[in-house]
Amino acid sequence: MFAEIEVKEPIEKIFDDWDFLNDQVLKHFSTFKVAGHNIYGLRRRLIDSTGMNDPKKGNISRFLELGPKGISEGHQNPLDLRVTTAGTPHRVMHNFGYWHINDKDELYLPIPGRSPEELGYYVILMGLPKGKETDSFAWYCEDCSTLLYDHVIDTGTIGLAGFWKGEREAVNTYNGSLKLRTCPECGHVNPLGYCWNKAKDTPAEAEARLHW
Repeated sequence: MFAEIEVKEPIEKIFDDWDFLNDQVLKHFSTFKVAGHNIYGLRRRLIDSTGMNDPKKGNISRFLELGPKGISEGHQNPLDLRVTTAGTPHRVMHNFGYWHINDKDELYLPIPGRSPEELGYYVILMGLPKGKETDSFAWYCEDCSTLLYDHVIDTGTIGLAGFWKGEREAVNTYNGSLKLRTCPECGHVNPLGYCWNKAKDTPAEAEARLHW
């Protein structure tokens, strides 16, 4: 699983003390990276009992899931392992502006720093999609939860690089159509979507990120 991870030191110097949270290792997982049969994401965040803060996005503690009984909200507490099972629409407010649905379970673990001022670590782990397994970028009406638009990509075939391309395509399509954003059931006009990477925001998408 370490075949594509490069460090400056000779491997024999770090072989007995391989540490995912070492700064030289962590930077390779700052977005997402495939390693073996899994996809890993490692982030530096301020994590305490009040929530989790991204230096660029602000508070990203509100974790939402959509199930048979409607939307449920959870709080990402320090050292609490959270699991989102495959097929569950989920999103983190102000972090990505769509509901993510995939065919793999996802695990999340917030690890606080040694003091309230020290950045901690946010660990994300999911299986690598294979074969006909997919990811979806979906939008539901914020007033009545009616499905507005669902953009499905064949991640098992196109890989992680295709995921980011599909995300941008989905956001562009949804944002470009007032009809898609208008709920056919209740008539509510829903806010624009946005990508996970804040650097990709248009001015209008940056404003939407603040809203939801």
